[in-house]
Amino acid sequence: MYRSIVSLGLLLALGACQKAQPLHATHATHANEPPDIAWFDGSLDGAFIVAKRENRPVLIYWGAEWCPFCHTLKSTVFSRPDFIAKSKLFLPVYLDGDDEGAQKWGESFHIQGYPTLIIFDPDRHEIIRLGAGRDVAQYAAVLDLALENIQPVDALLQSAATGKTLTIEECRRLAYNSWELDEIEAAGFAGQANALMAAAADCPHNAELERADLSIYAAYYAANAESDALDQPKAQPSPLLAGLQDQVAQVLAQPALAVSSAGALAMLDDSFFKSVRLRGASVSEPLRDRYVATMDAAAHDGRYVLADQLGFIDAKLHALKDLGKPKAPLPPDAVADARQRIDAALSAEQNPFVRSGLVNASLDILEDIGDYPAAYQIAHAEIARASAPYYYKADLAEIAEKLGHKDEAITLLDEAYRESQGAATRFQWGQLYVSGLLRMAPKDSQRIEDAGAAVLGELDGPDRIYRRARVRLEKLDRELRAWNDAAKGAHADVLQGLRVRMQQICVKIPDADAARRSCDAFLKTAA
Repeated sequence: MYRSIVSLGLLLALGACQKAQPLHATHATHANEPPDIAWFDGSLDGAFIVAKRENRPVLIYWGAEWCPFCHTLKSTVFSRPDFIAKSKLFLPVYLDGDDEGAQKWGESFHIQGYPTLIIFDPDRHEIIRLGAGRDVAQYAAVLDLALENIQPVDALLQSAATGKTLTIEECRRLAYNSWELDEIEAAGFAGQANALMAAAADCPHNAELERADLSIYAAYYAANAESDALDQPKAQPSPLLAGLQDQVAQVLAQPALAVSSAGALAMLDDSFFKSVRLRGASVSEPLRDRYVATMDAAAHDGRYVLADQLGFIDAKLHALKDLGKPKAPLPPDAVADARQRIDAALSAEQNPFVRSGLVNASLDILEDIGDYPAAYQIAHAEIARASAPYYYKADLAEIAEKLGHKDEAITLLDEAYRESQGAATRFQWGQLYVSGLLRMAPKDSQRIEDAGAAVLGELDGPDRIYRRARVRLEKLDRELRAWNDAAKGAHADVLQGLRVRMQQICVKIPDADAARRSCDAFLKTAA
């Protein structure tokens, strides 16, 4: 039990005179660093200094050693001769989420999901960002666009929103940007939808694909902006959202254009399909059928890597579920096709780095169709061959929990946490373990407190309470409070002990550091 007689006031006082430290991230050698890219050997601050001296944009790769789609990106994009050649015009920086200072840079640049590619000008203005799920040829094309036009992407979008006529290059840069990776609060969804819709309208007539992608992204944000309101009885989409749905339907009515826009179309989520369903079968059924046909075609299109092709199959299944009859099972032929594609993909690909993305996509499909035994079998088999087996142990634990095997799930989460490597990764896997205990063993307060204190200890180091770690710390705070509330305050002593443990970390963080506020907020007033 973590009880302390040291007052919180004294703990806070110990750190009061410390000064905030500048951002820094040192380049480290990574086991799976793509060898054909001339990665900058130095700190990220140093990279921007050199970039300014040489007037070169900075290309940042943000990923993790355990991340399946990071391996996919490295295996299929960073190995392409066109991408390698064009990367020489940039200053490429390999930033692993576990590198020292990496999460603080993630906070500064508003990046969280792995993998993300971001291009900055030498003054640190963002030009464009990309994630996974694209036509592989677009990645090299983006490098060309970034060299041609270095206006920050946010400024370009805002100028389009005010009615500025866009060149095809400007329009293409907006369309290629992975807007889903931007951090926007729910209150900003409607504004983002309007800006993207205006940008689509400002594109030249011959920018058909770019207009399509921007309209699809606008529909995504508009649907999420109205999602809560559309849950009310007799609700209907606004005229703006209905118009964007019609634009998506027009894209889907052109098969070649739709398949080229498959990456954007696959981002459409339950909120979008819910809004379509509310307009009735005359709208929802044709859109569903064309969406399914598009995803089927994209799932066999060589412009997309195999992991993304499996992702399109999963997107198809979501549309069939959301736009089908309530509680109706998925069509047997769609399920059979999904299984066949999974079997073929996993049988053909044995390279562990390419395979990891395929396994991840396969598990998503199997869990969405409810075949947890098959998902369990695949995840279990992958542990022995994976470079980061703890990743699949966490997946396996999630599946075991859904199968009702709680003791096994907890054991797997414990093992995954113990085996994980890297400061940010260990806190992430540790938070998963504690969350699992709160769900599956809520009466074992001693184990929860011991595990919680150990996991909080992963944050005891420079620049660790940022980005992904900060988000997970906030989630852990909410879960612990809910656990105590459900027990009518019976676990107040556990929460107090964990807060004391956290304060032992907080006092080492300078008062002016943003991480100090996040640290001090943990379980404040909870007990």
